[in-house]
Amino acid sequence: MLKKINRIGNKKDFLEIKNKGKMIYSPIFGLLTLKKEDKEKKFGFIISKKISKRAVDRNKIKRYLSEGVRKSLENIEEGTRGVFLVKREILNKKLEEVVVEVEKVFKK
Repeated sequence: MLKKINRIGNKKDFLEIKNKGKMIYSPIFGLLTLKKEDKEKKFGFIISKKISKRAVDRNKIKRYLSEGVRKSLENIEEGTRGVFLVKREILNKKLEEVVVEVEKVFKK
C-alpha cells in the first residue's frame, strides 16, 4: 500500500487532475497526470463497478496498482499527480504484469 503522503485524499484534487491532466494510455489502464510546483508525488485510483461488481476484485486491483507505483516512486518526477483509470483487461493480470506495465508508463 502507498504511504498516506503519496495518496490523493480529496475529491477536489481528483477533479483538478481530471480537468487539467494529460492522459497516458496503457493496454490495462489509463493514467491522468498533472505536474505541480511542489515536491509531493500523489496518486489515486478509480476502479468502477463496471470493471467488477465484487469489492474483493476492485481492492485487489488497487493493491496491485499501488504496489507498482510504490516500486516506481523513486523514478517519478517530483510534483507529479496521477489518477489511474482501470480497464477491464486488468482482471486477468498477475501482480508482476501490472507492476511491469506501471513501470513502463512512468518511463514515458
